Amino acid sequence: MFRSTENWVHALYETYAPDLYRAAKYRLQDPELAWDLTQEVFLTLLDKADQVRAHPNPAGWLWRTLRHKVGREFARQTVRARHEAEEADLSWLVSPEGAQGAKLDDLLPRQLSDRDRTLLKLAYEDGLSYRELSQLLGVPPSTCGTWLYRARQRCKHYLTLPEGGYSHGKKT
Repeated sequence: MFRSTENWVHALYETYAPDLYRAAKYRLQDPELAWDLTQEVFLTLLDKADQVRAHPNPAGWLWRTLRHKVGREFARQTVRARHEAEEADLSWLVSPEGAQGAKLDDLLPRQLSDRDRTLLKLAYEDGLSYRELSQLLGVPPSTCGTWLYRARQRCKHYLTLPEGGYSHGKKT
């Protein structure tokens, strides 16, 4: 890549990345995912720099690309939420011997965040659906599905650690 193209992409990044990120974060209600999609927009820009450089409105191209990526993410989350709602595997949540009668809160790993703990309790103890969770939390059902999926993944991760152990690896 030519130095002039690198400078041009860098200037676009410096100018538009903060606004693209804020828009994605507002729309998705997930800062990590918003950051990932913003970076994907600029990776796509790097791949298509020659084409976009000839575009009459590169900023518009960036916004349209973000809109496309956010739309794809919502579609992916919807499919995943439907799949999880139909085939939720709760076998990993089998309580250990001697835990009969215990509340779910007593069985969840202490390392879970308050949000993860609350989501898991609302979904499994109170039996709320994604739709009911979304109304309660004020976010789209697909976002509830994503949050619940991640909470389950973190719970599984912490349950596989040695007794009383903390993970020192990548955060899940």
